[in-house]
Amino acid sequence: MSTPTPSTNFKPVLFPPFLRTPRNPKEGQRLYDHIRTCAFYLDAFTALMPSLRESPVHVGLEPLIAASVPIIGPFIGAVMALYIVLLCTFFGVSLDLIGRMLVNIVIDMFAGWIPVIGPIVDVSFKANLANLSLLEGHLKRSKWAVLTIPPPQRWFGGLGDFFSGRSSRTSGQASY
Repeated sequence: MSTPTPSTNFKPVLFPPFLRTPRNPKEGQRLYDHIRTCAFYLDAFTALMPSLRESPVHVGLEPLIAASVPIIGPFIGAVMALYIVLLCTFFGVSLDLIGRMLVNIVIDMFAGWIPVIGPIVDVSFKANLANLSLLEGHLKRSKWAVLTIPPPQRWFGGLGDFFSGRSSRTSGQASY
């Protein structure tokens, strides 16, 4: 394979470019960026707010929905997380990896149903970001190793860099 060339900066992709297996690295990168965007918004959305950016705890849309809609909130969050797993299947992930992703979603969903401590567990256990990490591990070992994967500590290029347009991306060999 050729040496990956990092793109200039990460651009969130809010809408999926397609719902099929990517045909080339550019389509693969757009799909990966969409998966990363969805996982970030579902598990760490408050990191976008300037006053909460330096907070050690970030809350995403999924725990907010789960806490605000009794009984069915965790189910709604699980359905949103299943969308990410569906998109991951387009990269040819194994059934074993899909199973591990589903276990993360089930743990997150059932923890959300526990009174009082459920929302706390829901905020601290970030199933979508864990599933993104599993996907990134798969991508590094597959034909998609040419995709640019940012380090996990900096979800959107450090957010400050993301909004200013500066790049903090690395090539597919990000260190964990």
